[in-house]
Amino acid sequence: MARGMHRHRSIRRANLAAHKIATRKRKAPAKASARVRREVRIIAKIKATPAGTAYAPEVQSWLAVRLDKQASKITAADIKTLLV
Repeated sequence: MARGMHRHRSIRRANLAAHKIATRKRKAPAKASARVRREVRIIAKIKATPAGTAYAPEVQSWLAVRLDKQASKITAADIKTLLV
């Protein structure tokens, strides 16, 4: 390891931590609005899917996270309660 890199490692680590905090704060509003847009898109896909057909993997993943269940264990009744 080069001597200069080793000597200022703690300074570099502190700067990286500060940069990470600033970046997270800067990107938070955009991420929140992206979550809202994704939720609207997924709900539209759920409503557009005919009854009895399988949902797209993106929709299954979203439902599994929202319902805290495996995608294979989700029933139509679970989805109805989510959409209300």
